[in-house]
Amino acid sequence: MNRNAAGRTSVVAAIMVGVGALASGFINFLFLLAGVESLPRLLILQDPIGFALRPRVQPMAVVAMLVALVILVGLTWLFVRMIVRSALPGRAAAVFFGTWGAVILASWIAGVLRAPLVLMGLQIPAEQSEILMTQFSQISLAGATWGLMWGWLTAIVVALVHRAAAPAASEPAAVPPHAAYPPVQTYPPAPTSSPAPPTAG
Repeated sequence: MNRNAAGRTSVVAAIMVGVGALASGFINFLFLLAGVESLPRLLILQDPIGFALRPRVQPMAVVAMLVALVILVGLTWLFVRMIVRSALPGRAAAVFFGTWGAVILASWIAGVLRAPLVLMGLQIPAEQSEILMTQFSQISLAGATWGLMWGWLTAIVVALVHRAAAPAASEPAAVPPHAAYPPVQTYPPAPTSSPAPPTAG
């Protein structure tokens, strides 16, 4: 796929992942307000960025959410662009699984980088290392789990866009009829030598 098509596809993937992460976090927050238990709530929908747009929230939680969102969107755009540009035309299955894996990886990296900021806001004492490690693992794996369960939606859209753009990219450019064959070069006729006239003896 050409660079323009790959760029458009990666932008679509990044927008879908960003909007999906915000929607997941907001719905998860609504579940929390409704009193839904943690186990069914986390089985249905995870919060990959730690949605923090709510009343009486710590500023560090908002910073952690924004950092995770920017990293998630940016890495998804980068990974999907690399996958789509390297995929052969018509290989929609490879693009699908590659995009799904890219969303999982980007979500996990965003969770790993968000975890220290969240722990700083919680102010857990360093002596309680077991609690710190448990919280770090939960925050890091929340993003990867979200990408595993919901990344296929973005992957389907990217694969369909790639498949639709493949015929247009594989068609050769139209050649005008007059340029199909090289012009025939003509040469002027060579001068012919006429016999000398007889001389009178």
